[in-house]
Amino acid sequence: PASAAAVTSSSFTSSSVRGGGGGAGESAAAAAAAARLLLASGPRRGGGHFFATSSNLQSRLDELRQKKDDDDAKTMQRRFETPLPVDYERKGTGGRSSYSGVTAAVFGATGFLGRYVVNHLAKNGSRVILPTRCSENHRQHLKPMGDLGQIVQFDYSVRDEEAIKYAVERANVVINLIGREWETRNFSFDDIHRDWPRRLAEACKESATVKRLIHVSALGANLDAKSKYYRSKAEGDEEVKRIFPRATIVKPAKMVGVEDRFLNVFAEHASKFPFVPLTGLGQSKHQPVSVDDVAIAISQLPCDEETVGKEYVLAGEKTYTMEELAKLTVDAGRFQSARVGYVPKFVHKLLSMPHEFLLNKVPFPLPTPKGLTRSFIDAQDADYVKKPHELGFKELEMTPAKIDGITIDYLRSYRSGGYLTNPLAKKENFHEEARAPLR
Repeated sequence: PASAAAVTSSSFTSSSVRGGGGGAGESAAAAAAAARLLLASGPRRGGGHFFATSSNLQSRLDELRQKKDDDDAKTMQRRFETPLPVDYERKGTGGRSSYSGVTAAVFGATGFLGRYVVNHLAKNGSRVILPTRCSENHRQHLKPMGDLGQIVQFDYSVRDEEAIKYAVERANVVINLIGREWETRNFSFDDIHRDWPRRLAEACKESATVKRLIHVSALGANLDAKSKYYRSKAEGDEEVKRIFPRATIVKPAKMVGVEDRFLNVFAEHASKFPFVPLTGLGQSKHQPVSVDDVAIAISQLPCDEETVGKEYVLAGEKTYTMEELAKLTVDAGRFQSARVGYVPKFVHKLLSMPHEFLLNKVPFPLPTPKGLTRSFIDAQDADYVKKPHELGFKELEMTPAKIDGITIDYLRSYRSGGYLTNPLAKKENFHEEARAPLR
């Protein structure tokens, strides 16, 4: 075998040199390598080894070259099948006057959470498409949040399929923030929380431009929930995951902020009535979270590919009962005579029946006090607390703000006379102590 290898190597070398062309040393090395491959194939039938010939070498080289071309083709195919990130067209240094690569269609932008989401998207340099069904006066505050031409508004309806497709096809990110807390004759929970997300997910699936769908649900959404509000939310989540598996679902806890319908309701009751009414004993547990923290998390999701197809439960770090939150509001507003009152569930339900009947019959809007709906009353039997195994702020590398101090500072607007109405204001250094936590 050693002599055969030597003869084969020398014959290849001589033939390569006779063939002319540059790089004789490289040709000799290639010939020796090919000879080793041929010898490694084993003895030929009938004894002895294969002796190197130009035809055998050429066929072997062709096989190797074809195998390499196939591997390169597979690699390129995998590369083209991998979707590009949303922000691959990013331009500028970042900020309001740059382009983040995100063109987001935000449905529900005029709601409580929507205005904060639009603000954070726009100031990061994203283009924002805002389909709304309200008048210009109710959406004009959204226009200055982005740079010139970056905020686009137009009229639509959740039942107008053409308008929905018009918005979706011009965006690479779609964010659904639409929801409601009570039913009317025009829109039920099933219409808004189940059917609407299904139709939006279908539009995103059919679109060639949409890469990310972010659907905002609620902490406590469960198919077995007693409250119809949370049951319909869970049904909508299932529809979105079935139609658009890459969708990211966000489940925030009770959100607090300047425009919330949570602590503000307690403060309004405390300022108008001698007590704050709670359903039952007010022992249902919650983890309230700042609406600004939720908006920041949502604005960061489109550019984070690790969040594709996952669910995030965004809740505060501390757990409160409804009774504790009502007392916290009374203390923050410094209501001297207000107390917490407990109303039996059946009394609340009796009070809600005429109102809900009118909501489903009359053709004009009715004032709807928070807590005077059957779904809200039924929801007081459950706890709304994040489970340890669920993804949340930690996985997004965020720390939510505490629900005290500056976070609920907006409740000071319900005070009747500033700091001087507090008995502690008689202390000489009271003002310095009051400002200390804000430093």
